[in-house]
Amino acid sequence: MSHASAPWSRPSPPVQDPPRTRSFFYHRLAHADPRHRWWMPLVEGLILLAVLLLLTIVFLLVMVFAAPERIDGDLLAMNQLDPVVFFILFGSVVLMLPSALLARLVLGPRPLGLIFSVTGRIRWKWLLTCFVAAVAIYALINAIAVGLELAAGGRPVSLQPAPGFWWLMALLIFVVPLQCAAEEVVFRGYLAQTIGRWLKHPAWAILLPVPLFVLGHAYDIWGQLSVGIMAVAMGIITWRTGGLEAAIALHAVNNMTVSLMAMVGLTDMNDTSGAPTDLIAVTLINGGYVALVFWLVRRNRSVAVTRTIVLPPLPQPARLPELGHRPSRLAEDASGLAAYVLDPATQRYLVLPPQYGPYSVRDGQGRYVGLLDTRTAHGAHTGDDVAPAVPGDTSSESTSRPNGSDPHGTATPPSPGATPPPAAPGERDVAPTYTGRHDG
Repeated sequence: MSHASAPWSRPSPPVQDPPRTRSFFYHRLAHADPRHRWWMPLVEGLILLAVLLLLTIVFLLVMVFAAPERIDGDLLAMNQLDPVVFFILFGSVVLMLPSALLARLVLGPRPLGLIFSVTGRIRWKWLLTCFVAAVAIYALINAIAVGLELAAGGRPVSLQPAPGFWWLMALLIFVVPLQCAAEEVVFRGYLAQTIGRWLKHPAWAILLPVPLFVLGHAYDIWGQLSVGIMAVAMGIITWRTGGLEAAIALHAVNNMTVSLMAMVGLTDMNDTSGAPTDLIAVTLINGGYVALVFWLVRRNRSVAVTRTIVLPPLPQPARLPELGHRPSRLAEDASGLAAYVLDPATQRYLVLPPQYGPYSVRDGQGRYVGLLDTRTAHGAHTGDDVAPAVPGDTSSESTSRPNGSDPHGTATPPSPGATPPPAAPGERDVAPTYTGRHDG
């Protein structure tokens, strides 16, 4: 035996479509901010250079007045293990960091932390993990190199700490990591995201900043090739990990290792020459680190490599209200002029002569405006096949659709119980800006 449904039973709610989303890799994060425009990276770069120039001038003036006897001539030709010279060389590069952040703060994209990672912040745990991985790779490769040299008959080198060793250690710990972070924010951050704003493939964002990064180092051809290999490796892991943390860790460990070895007499920081054999060690170190980081990313699913945003919903076409819910003035009109346009933007009704319809109304540029309801009080249509022109702008037209259809021709039943806003006073005197045309 069947029973009637309970009077208090409610229909199940309509199923809503899932929100539309879009994901972006690190170099494309400018597109994650809907307010960002294509020209903004260019202005951002000009602001960055202007602020950097100003800060550099102030910084050098302060250092000249603070230690005039220690600064004489070309800094690169001076003893770079002098703590003052060391601080000037590395500290002047640190100024790139506030310059880049200030430029990004002015023009976006928002949030500011997108310059660090897809999460909009520095992922400190991931940075520490990559730092430990870089230390392990450098320790392993250098231990192998020392072992091979000793096996070939070499003698151990005695350690000779440089003058001002502890001052240098303090600078090594506090200044060098900031110098590396500043270079990564500019070269793997700003430049990569600027290129990614215009070019989609990550290879452009990885490779195009490399020449600028290489030219910033005063080495011979072998030294610059080594820097180029490292720049490519840092660009790859920035793209693959969705942020600068892995690149900052590699850069910091490299610079700290070279500086520490120079501080104990194992290398010469003033030497700008290299050898072809240096490329082997650089390739092994960077290749091993890239492989290890890729493995860590696959193992650690919590490391986000893309940023997903929710797109605004697509505009929905207006639906015709039920006949009984039309404005009372139109419902009581006995002349048959029961046609009006529901404009979804202004929610106003424009009185028009009755025609076959309803029509999907578009303006002169083909943009959707609303639905033209031509139903009488009894649901029938009146009018001729060709409607008379309506005074007003004749650049627009309305295209005939089946009754209750949306602008794409899909049947759309009226919304039950939908109550449109009442007609505004004097609405009937509004001059319509559409002409009706029956295409059938």
